[in-house]
Amino acid sequence: MNTNEMQFSIKELRARMNETQEQVANAVGVSKQTYCSWERNISNVSVRKVRALAEHFDVTLNQIRF
Repeated sequence: MNTNEMQFSIKELRARMNETQEQVANAVGVSKQTYCSWERNISNVSVRKVRALAEHFDVTLNQIRF
């Protein structure tokens, strides 16, 4: 990983895009409840969904911090 590359939580990324939890959940194909559990670090995110989040937020995989 590039040490100069900034990392952001998915909550920070969502706030930067001014989106609701439900909007992001719909964009990556999960329920709002599942997405909320990711933001609160209650459940793990599959690699496939991390990729979907990165694509949605237009960041690299390394820029997403969990």
